Formats: sequence, C-alpha cells, structure tokens
Amino acid sequence: MKCAEVVPLPTHHPAGHPSRSMLDFSKLSTPPRHGDVLIEPAAGRLVELAESNRALISGYPLDILGLNIGRIREALRERMCDGCTGPVIMTGHQPEFIHAGVWAKHVVASALAKAMGSKAINLVVDSDAPGSTTLTAPDVTGATLQWRSLPYSSLGQGVSHDAIPRMDASAVRDLSQRVADLMGDRYASSQMPAYFEAVCAADGAVDWVDQMIAARQAIERRFGVEMREHRIGRVWGMPLLPDMMVNATRFADVYNAALAGYRKQFGERSATRPVPDLQRDGDRVELPVWVYRIGEPRRRLFVARGDDRIGLFADDESIGEVGVSELSAWESAESTLANMGGCVFRPRALSLTLWARLFAGDLFIHGIGGAKYDRVTDELVRRYFGVEPPAMACVSATMMFGGGNDGPEGPSIGRAVRHLRDVQWNPQRFVTESDETHAVLEERSRAIAESERLRASRSRDRVARRAAYQRIRDINGRLRSFQPSLLAEAERRLADVRKSLNILAARNNREFFFGMLDSSALAELRDRLTQDSAFRV
Repeated sequence: MKCAEVVPLPTHHPAGHPSRSMLDFSKLSTPPRHGDVLIEPAAGRLVELAESNRALISGYPLDILGLNIGRIREALRERMCDGCTGPVIMTGHQPEFIHAGVWAKHVVASALAKAMGSKAINLVVDSDAPGSTTLTAPDVTGATLQWRSLPYSSLGQGVSHDAIPRMDASAVRDLSQRVADLMGDRYASSQMPAYFEAVCAADGAVDWVDQMIAARQAIERRFGVEMREHRIGRVWGMPLLPDMMVNATRFADVYNAALAGYRKQFGERSATRPVPDLQRDGDRVELPVWVYRIGEPRRRLFVARGDDRIGLFADDESIGEVGVSELSAWESAESTLANMGGCVFRPRALSLTLWARLFAGDLFIHGIGGAKYDRVTDELVRRYFGVEPPAMACVSATMMFGGGNDGPEGPSIGRAVRHLRDVQWNPQRFVTESDETHAVLEERSRAIAESERLRASRSRDRVARRAAYQRIRDINGRLRSFQPSLLAEAERRLADVRKSLNILAARNNREFFFGMLDSSALAELRDRLTQDSAFRV
C-alpha cells in the first residue's frame, strides 16, 4: 500500500490486535497529594504493551518513500540508538526546567527499558517557543516559602528554544548564586549544586539546550535513570515530512477530519482545541509543521503542489520549490530539504507524536495532557495510513517542594475581603455607641433613607443621587474616625491573608524544577514509580 493513494484506506487489524487502546482515560488526572504517582496502564502491563506494539508495527503493510516501514525503522534506530534491536521506549518534552511529574516519565521509561534489555529515548522538543526564559525558584525566609522568577536568557516572541545561546561560566555562577541565596539550607540537600556544575562542565554543548540536557542527565544518573537524548531538530523528518508534502491535500483533509471527530466525541466547541485546523489559501495547503530560520519567529508551512514541482511557503513567504521526484525517494528527500532558503522544518504536536509512535519507537509514554490530545493522532493514523495505531502509556507524579498539602487549608481570603468592605461601607457595625456616635449614626440612617428615596422617585437625577452617595461616604469616614486603627487593621489583615495563601501555594507547588527537591524526596519518588516487579531486571 502506498501513502500517495488518495482513497479511503481500510484499517489494518492483525490477528490478536482487534483493539489497541489500553488506556483508561477516566484515570488520567493530576495525582493530588505529595508522593502520589500515576502509571496507566498499570506498570505490570507495560512490558506486554511494548512487545505487542512492536509486533503490531512489524506487520504494517506500509511502503513510504520506496521503503518498507521495517527498513525505515531500522534506519532511524541506526541514528538514534546505534541499531538497537529490542523494543524502544520513548518519551519527550521541551528542554525546560521540568517538574517531578515530567521526570516521572523518564524514571519509568528508563526502568522499563532496562527490564526489557532495550533502550529508552527522550525526545527534546527544542523547536517549541518558551513562554518565558526564567527559572522559578523557591524563596525560603525563615518559616515562609514563596517563589521568584529568575531570568537566564531573553528571546523574541515566537522564537524557539534552539535559538537560546550557550550560558557562559559567569552567567551560570550568577544564576546558581541567586538560586542558592533563595533556597537557603535547602540548596545543599537538593540537586542544584550538581546541576550547575554539570552546566559548566558541558564542554561540547553548542547552545543552552545542550547544556540543559547535559545537566539534567547528570542529575538523573545519580538515581539510575539512563536515557538516550535526541533533539527534535536533529532527528525528526524522515520519512513523514516529505510524505506529507507530496500528499498535502489528503493529509490536511484527514488531519482536520480527525480533529472534527475528536471535538464531536468530547463536546469541544472551540475551533482551536486541542489544536487548530489546517488551513487552505487558494492552491496552498497548510501542514502541521513549523518553518523558520534559527533565531526568528516560527511560521506555518504551506505547500502548493503542481504536476512535477511543489512550492514551499513560510506563511506568505516563498522559500523555494522542490521536485516531486526528489521527495519521493529516501536518498534524495533528506538532502533536498536540508537547506531550503536557510529555513528548518520542525513538527507541531500531532505530527511529532505521529512520527515518534509510528516510525521511531515501540511504546510512547505521555504526560496527562499529551495522552489526551494524542487520541487525535490515533484517528489520524487510522484514516491516513489505514492501520490500527500502537497503544500509548501515561505517567505522572506529584512532589511538592514544601512536603505536601496535608496541613491546614489556610485562611479564607473571602472573609478578609468581606471584613474590609464592611469596615469601609458598614462602619456602624464596629463603633462603640455613645452620645457622640449616636448622632452620627442617626445622620447616616437619614442619609441612606434619602438615597433610597431618590433611587425610587428620581432615578435619572444623577447629580442628586451622586450627592447623596457622597454624603453617606463622608459619614462613614466620620464613623471610622472614632476608631482610627479600624481600617488599617482590616487592610493589614487582608494583606496577611494574601501572604499566607501565597506561602501555602508555594509549599504545595508541584511545578518547581525537580532538581530543587531534596535528594531523599527524588529517591522516594523513583522507588514508588519502580516498585512493581515488572521493573526488576
């Protein structure tokens, strides 16, 4: 079967594989408490799942760019794991300061690969554009705990991680000192000293992404977590990218149909969720691919196919043409696309996981959000390639820097706000009645009655109503003057509540970089994730 066929394809169900979905999506929610973990399907089924996926994929009747899918997978494994022969366990994430829930995927992938005598691969999505280039660090001062954002670089809007330059030694020392100052005694018991030391020691690092990978690996090795690291910008593309270009119209139609089915099934009304549809612009068709020059904002890839040539566009900018024949063979497609107008091609979310699950790995381990949206990829595989997609797994965990959320919930900000409003607008509730205050209280009652009369009988007389409102405010101020500290105490009470809630939120924050957690907490998390006998070598 050729992918170029623009016809509906029957779904391939090999014997023993009538249905591939083993995930119970109703269980995919963030683990609520400190130390909770999520492995779905259960750990004891992951070995079976990886082996079953591998058998399924090996039976796919797919030829792409003149090669059988088995040969394509062999070629990719030569690049990614030196021709490894066992099931490849794969996961991926942006090259950011990941929290423990993301690190949990690495722990499980590594343990599963070891148990199966194979390899685990982490795909570093260096083509994503970061929301910010800051490291969020816990600020520990005595018994309080809050957080601070520490910048480590700067990027323009829409510019990807692969444009972040290498940090020099002085910048690393400065950032490490700021983190150490904020973390106090917790710094020495965390993995941050090892992290910053590894950043400085990453002599072969080309840029910040390489430094980040090397430093994270240095932490992970301390806990027995071993993974091959591959940046998307260095491995993605073959054979999916040229195939999509040659068959752009059909691919876009199938992609949008898969999204429409997802939205209908799950009652999603937004046209941009989980991702936007691919667009048409005259004879140009959008593909789920970013195209950009390193250091410039990412743009959408459009293609316009003629009989023999395909025009390529970064949004509205033409970046060149390629021959259909050049893209239809493995040997020529890669070199043809390597330097197209100085631009690089990088996958968007669904095209990345499609490539990873179908061509590169045997079992892909998602986080919660990724697993949910990748149901669209399942349908895309069925509709475009005509085969049943390999099953996926989901792993997450919760580790809180402050050690958990089992303590008191903290004061209610609503009560403090209501108290302040009462002091401002109902001071009569707080003053001690005396001869002096009695006269003012009676004056306030008359002013309120007058305001209500005006609202009922002269609702359009804004001048009179405004004057009545201002009179009530003035009287409230005179009442508060009998207890001068009343307003200041209410404002201070609200500020204290907000500070307490901020501290509580920091203590229960699961988003801090996992290297900031105590080493004992990371060891505990690793043990919880790998306690199942399925992970025993």
